[in-house]
Amino acid sequence: MAVRTGATAQLGFSAAGTGTYTTIAKVRGITLNINRDALETTGIGETDRTYAYGIRGTSGSGTLLYDSSDTGTTAIINQVLAATETLSTIQLKLDTGATSSGTIAGSVLITATGASVSVGDLITVPISFTISGKPTGSF
Repeated sequence: MAVRTGATAQLGFSAAGTGTYTTIAKVRGITLNINRDALETTGIGETDRTYAYGIRGTSGSGTLLYDSSDTGTTAIINQVLAATETLSTIQLKLDTGATSSGTIAGSVLITATGASVSVGDLITVPISFTISGKPTGSF
């Protein structure tokens, strides 16, 4: 098995939440965090703390390169601007050559986006998102 690089990864987005993803053409970086709370179950009289798994939460952030002809990037920006309550879907593939492993997807709320413009540099679009419910897929 070979170690993968960013060249094998792919980010897909569906503003309509249909699961038919538009590949985002230029992704500079993306981070996906899956967390589970640790709930303390220690009782009175016990001398060691004990824990149980609690609620899972999935969120992430990334940086896209702005290209007005890239429908995936413009759809993410417009999702925040739109006055809609409809959830989108996002899909992160770690290896585009694999059939199903290394893919995480879910219903998503784009919680923040914008544009970063500097003289002599590319225009970047920072994004933040939160997955609503259980993410699907596997590593």
